[in-house]
Amino acid sequence: MIIKSKEINKINLKKNNIYLLYGENEGFKNKVINDTFKKFSKNIYKYDEKEILKNKENFFNKIFSKSFFEKEKLIIILRSTDKIVNIIEEIIEKKIEDTKIILLANILEKKSKLRILFEKNKNIVCIPFYADNFQTLNNIANNYFKEKKIPISQEAINILVARSRGDRLNLNNELAKIENFT
Repeated sequence: MIIKSKEINKINLKKNNIYLLYGENEGFKNKVINDTFKKFSKNIYKYDEKEILKNKENFFNKIFSKSFFEKEKLIIILRSTDKIVNIIEEIIEKKIEDTKIILLANILEKKSKLRILFEKNKNIVCIPFYADNFQTLNNIANNYFKEKKIPISQEAINILVARSRGDRLNLNNELAKIENFT
């Protein structure tokens, strides 16, 4: 199932357990993970796809094992590619509970097996994250300065947005530098 990045509020953490976040906008992906998924559980585990492919059994034990101390788990898989498709299909068949899995990937072609799996299956969610345009980044910067009550010219905001090169992660880094000076 595809959810557009504009429709993030449609994510139903009770209904879906496996998510693919792909695309070039790392800043927006990080914001969604922090604002939406990290509320689900304090037990967060990060794996690189290579780690999982090397030791699949260890990964499955982490997903399917239950603990008195860990009722809910959030597992983030970094640098996901088509190589992990078979493992994800096995997880879908076994129907995990109390565990959310997020696969993070860079740009995926339409022919990508991973992307096709997520787009066609209604029980798992696929969210593309494209580069932000100038207007979106400009709005983020303007809202930031309004919230902080920092007077700034539109020309200065335009320079900040241009330096971010289409990625809100870069923009947030620039805004953090400014906050350190104030």
